[in-house]
Amino acid sequence: MLILSQLTSGFFLGNTIFTSALILAMIWTYAQDNRGKRATFIIIPMPVEYLPFAMLAFTAVFAGWDVALGESMGIVAAHAHDFITRIYPTFGGGRNWLTTPGFVRRYFRKITPNPTRRPYGTAFRQPAAQPESTSTSSGGSWSSAFQRQNNDSWSGRGAGRRLGGD
Repeated sequence: MLILSQLTSGFFLGNTIFTSALILAMIWTYAQDNRGKRATFIIIPMPVEYLPFAMLAFTAVFAGWDVALGESMGIVAAHAHDFITRIYPTFGGGRNWLTTPGFVRRYFRKITPNPTRRPYGTAFRQPAAQPESTSTSSGGSWSSAFQRQNNDSWSGRGAGRRLGGD
């Protein structure tokens, strides 16, 4: 979206700062993803689809048409990005020309926990922990009441009764 905003606002209008166009592009994307909901702009409640245009009108009144024209390129860039990546591949049968690089997808991948249903609730298995260091609590490191003692984290804690049981 940033590249499209830079192409439209920078090349055609000669702008050098794209922050306001990028913000309006994000608002346009949010409005398209949340159609039918309500939003409040300053004190005026409105359908969320009109929020980018209300912000554009606000900018035109208070900053001038030249600034509003630069911001409107954010709407153009967001609409083009939405069409190229979502609308055309889904409804037109085409391919997505702007794919997300693999390293970005791997970095932001969704981690789904492995839930285990139990009579007293749901437990989630945590990913394998890194090996612990053999340092002791002396020498500037912090310690807590749950400090590991003799490789048994619950030693000296009592019988350990389950809540809600007999």
